[in-house]
Amino acid sequence: MTSQRLIHIERRKDHVRLIDKNDTMDFHYIWLRHNCPTIGKSVHPKTGERVVDCAEIPSNIEPEQVEFVDSEKKLKIIWSKDHTSSFDLSYLLANAYGKNRIEAKKPQGNVDDIEIVYNKDQYEAYIRSCSERLKKFGLVIVRNRSLDTEEIIKDFLPCGASVVETHFGRIEDLRTNNATNENTDQLGYTDAAINLHTDQPFIADPPGMQLLQCIRRADTGGANTLVNAAHAAAYLREIDPNAYYLLTTVPIHFHRKQKQFTSLHVGPIIQTEGDEIKQIRHSYFTLAPFNFPFWLTTAYYNAYRKYASILYDPQCQYRVTLDSGDFVMYDNFKMLHARDSFTGPRHLRGIYFRQTDVWKKLAKFDKEK
Repeated sequence: MTSQRLIHIERRKDHVRLIDKNDTMDFHYIWLRHNCPTIGKSVHPKTGERVVDCAEIPSNIEPEQVEFVDSEKKLKIIWSKDHTSSFDLSYLLANAYGKNRIEAKKPQGNVDDIEIVYNKDQYEAYIRSCSERLKKFGLVIVRNRSLDTEEIIKDFLPCGASVVETHFGRIEDLRTNNATNENTDQLGYTDAAINLHTDQPFIADPPGMQLLQCIRRADTGGANTLVNAAHAAAYLREIDPNAYYLLTTVPIHFHRKQKQFTSLHVGPIIQTEGDEIKQIRHSYFTLAPFNFPFWLTTAYYNAYRKYASILYDPQCQYRVTLDSGDFVMYDNFKMLHARDSFTGPRHLRGIYFRQTDVWKKLAKFDKEK
């Protein structure tokens, strides 16, 4: 934002936005009142020190009038008939804590956005469509691709790369009569409903992509639900920063304990780097008991519940029923997935990929576009 441009303003519920051609700056009204430079009302006339404690300012304070005086390069705020604040643009630029802020919206789960039908005569278009949806939404559903699992794997692996093997094996056969995998004493190999979760949160480096291929659909039930938990976390940050802070800073124990396999990872549900949400770990069935200080426990449960209220909102979810030959592929760092209980010999195959491998393969087709 430069002082050479004409500045426009937008009044919001609790803040004002300054806009020029390319940039924005957001300032809360309470911040502006707290940092008001008006002599007498806010700072001492002799020492220039602040004379107002922010605790005295109502949290819902709103000005009567806001305008930007372009000729003076000042933001003018009228709080009341006898109190006006005037901020130099240079001061606002130097203290722009809300510059070019992107407001997170509540996630929307529209299956039409993520669903494509495979056409063998348009293979490159199919790969590009997968790439576009994985980047934008975190998942893609492909109808009528193939029952050949190895053929689908080749769609997403560059030459020389391999899928990620886990304690279940190379490929999971998710069915109740499983005889091909190890360590099948877990919910995935039953006909029970499984609520929203990410896979493998109990290991240090979970696989970044997962593909679920339908070999045989259930007689009844067995639909899948997916939700973009990274988008939900960004929305949580907008509506409840305290809950977001707890879920990004308080470590919990993800503990997988089976008859012949055990693994433990300690970390927060929402992993961040600065303001960027990097990875979600979420698995209610592998949570060890919370062992927080007494004063923190209720607050953490409330934060967890607030996040869950977004994740479990049907408006935010994708509901998918796969038929034989269909698959869904999703970002295991962003997406949670679930399934309904079912009857009959439902059979899905699960394959894990490294994100670097998938993006490398997809980038080849992006370049050839």
